[in-house]
Amino acid sequence: MPSRREILATLTGVWLARVVHGARAAPASLQGALQARLRKLQVVSRALARREIQPLEWQRGAAEFCAGIDLSELCRAADFDRVVARLPLLPRGTSAESIQLLEGQAFTPKIFALGKGRAIIPHGHRNMVSQHLVLQGEMHGRHYERLGDEAGHLIARPTINRIFKAGDFSSISDQRDNVHWFVAESERAYTLDAIVDNLDPGRPYRFHIDFVDPERASPGSDGALRMPRLELDECLQRYG
Repeated sequence: MPSRREILATLTGVWLARVVHGARAAPASLQGALQARLRKLQVVSRALARREIQPLEWQRGAAEFCAGIDLSELCRAADFDRVVARLPLLPRGTSAESIQLLEGQAFTPKIFALGKGRAIIPHGHRNMVSQHLVLQGEMHGRHYERLGDEAGHLIARPTINRIFKAGDFSSISDQRDNVHWFVAESERAYTLDAIVDNLDPGRPYRFHIDFVDPERASPGSDGALRMPRLELDECLQRYG
């Protein structure tokens, strides 16, 4: 019988995705408008990685990348149909695949796949930024501003609570909307995430994730929530 450590490692692989690193080059014939957007995202991602700009500036640049984007052209560039054909809709959580949009890209793009009722479970990140653009379907999205950390709890204030449709987007950083949680409302839903991680190599965790339990949070008088921390397997069972 597998140990708890082995089970947890398997669950981590499932939630953080069945990630396949695409080896193909970016398509040669992208529309000029998409090329310009990708170049701008590349510039701000590289600047963030070099610590020349702050995460909030990256979030603004990533929002400009998404706002009004031609989804059909982006999906063609991402080889969307081929990628999703091999992405399973898991009984818990999500599956995902890393893709390539640019040569030498300074950000990591991933397509995430969810079946109806499945979730990108509630969690916060450290030492990274990510932008989430809905490519297809509808999702109920929630974000929270991290205010403080305790040994068994994370303190956060709700900031976003709405339905995200194709073309809608949001982002996270240590500075803004750090905790997020998405649940697929349609039969299937897909997002394209752009990620820049390990922003400060001197910090102790590169991929540290705080899984939380917002439904069992204790509300404060100032609107903040004291959310219990969860292990990955607990969070998947409750929210996945």
